[in-house]
Amino acid sequence: MGCRESKRKIAKLKIDEIKLNLNNLAEEGMIQYFYHSPSSKLPVRDILNEQKKGCKTEPHIEIGAENFLNSCYQSNIRKFIERKTKYLFLITTCKNKEIDKVFSKQFIVGYIIAESILKINEANTIRYCIKGQTFIYPFEDSILVKELFGKNFSQSENRGKTFSLFRDVFIDTQKTSEILAHFKNKENILKECIKEIVNLDQKNPKNRKTCRILRGLECTFRKECMRWKI
Repeated sequence: MGCRESKRKIAKLKIDEIKLNLNNLAEEGMIQYFYHSPSSKLPVRDILNEQKKGCKTEPHIEIGAENFLNSCYQSNIRKFIERKTKYLFLITTCKNKEIDKVFSKQFIVGYIIAESILKINEANTIRYCIKGQTFIYPFEDSILVKELFGKNFSQSENRGKTFSLFRDVFIDTQKTSEILAHFKNKENILKECIKEIVNLDQKNPKNRKTCRILRGLECTFRKECMRWKI
C-alpha cells in the first residue's frame, strides 16, 4: 500500500470481527491505493519490494481484506467506517514494462465490498480492517483513473494536477455506479491473482513473507484463506 511497512516484529493479533448489514451502507465508495508488483502482468501488490517501499501485505486479497497485517492510510479506513460506505475501490499504477512502458497509467483494478470490520489489537495498538467479497480484474479490463476522474491520485499535495490520497478519496453515488457498471460483465481474476501472490512470495526470505503463517505465526483466517485452497 501507499505507506511504509512496519519494521517491528509482528505480534500476536487480537481480532474482533463486526459483521455489517449491507442494506445499511451507502452506495458510495472510497479509493485505496497500493503499490503494484513490476514483475507481474496482473494487478497484485508489490510482494518482492521492487519499488523499495517494503514487501507489501495489503490489499490482503487472500482473505478479501485491507489493512489486515499492516496499517496503510488508516485514517482513511476509519473515515470509511464512520461514513458507512459500501465499496473500497482498489487503484494502482501499473509498473510492468510490457503493459505500461511509461509507468504512468493508474487504474481502478477492482474493489472490496465492506461485509465486516475487523478491530485488530496488535502490541496494544488498534487498527481497523475492511473485509468482504473481493473482485479483481486484469489491467486490460480495468478503468483508467484519468479517464474517469480527469487526473490521477497522489500522496503529494499537488493540487490541480493530482488528487490527494489523504483528502480526495471518497466517490459519490453516480461515479460508484459507473465503476460497478463497467465491471459488471468482466471476469473476476481473484484466484489467478492469489496464485501469482503465492508464487512471488516463495522468492522472499521467511521474515519477509507477506503471510503470517509462512512467517511461523498464527492466523485467525487460515481456514478461509484462499492461499491455502488453490
